[in-house]
This record gives sequence, structure tokens and C-alpha cells, in this order.
Amino acid sequence: MKPVTQRVFGFPHGDCVRASWASLLSVPLEAIPQFDPATSAALGQDQGDRERAWLASLGFDLIEISTDNPEESLSQEVLDCVPEVPHLMSGISPRGFGHRCVGIGGRLVFDPHPSRAGLISVYSVGILVPL
Repeated sequence: MKPVTQRVFGFPHGDCVRASWASLLSVPLEAIPQFDPATSAALGQDQGDRERAWLASLGFDLIEISTDNPEESLSQEVLDCVPEVPHLMSGISPRGFGHRCVGIGGRLVFDPHPSRAGLISVYSVGILVPL
């Protein structure tokens, strides 16, 4: 994992998703497609579907552990069961927006926002796996 800081901030144009993928895959930000909600909406496509199609083109899939309601947080008991591998973490930032970061073993290790403030809640963990 090589930390990459996002360059665009705030909903719906922020590129924390892009920066988290770049960090997780240890590639430059420019190597990752735009996955922000505004771009996905403009394309008429679901952001998650776009991410999965892109991952499949690279030979990967994403196993997600998530709540049914993004206003709820995964319990610490669930986070403690996440394997000790780099993974994505999605939740609510201190700025009040949905946000994506990188974790290891259910613990946040890198926030791509320059504040590095992390998440106040986590509603999803995504683990990269080969197809």
C-alpha cells in the first residue's frame, strides 16, 4: 500500500474513492478511473457497478462486508474479524460526507483527505480478491 492523497474534495465530485484505490494498488492517482458519484450519475451508471467492472478488467473482485443501512456502523466485533490485509473502508467523514479510506485488519490506516481525520463511522469494508 502506497498512500495517495485525493486532489478533489467534497460531495459529489471528491476523488477519495479514486485515491483509496490508487493507495491500495500502489499506483498513481491517474491510473484509476473517476468513480465519484457525480461522474457515475452523469454516465447513468451505479458507482459500485462501475468499480466492479473495472476490477474485473484487472482480474479482481471485491468482497464487501456492509450494513444494510449506511447510517449504521459496522460493530467493532465485525471489524475485528476482518483479515490482516489492506482493504477499503467506507463510512462517514467528520465533514459529514460519505468517504473512502484504506484499512488493514478492520483498522483505518490511511485517509486520503489531507486532514487525515478518518471516519466517524464505518458502514462497509471491501476486500480485494482475485477472480
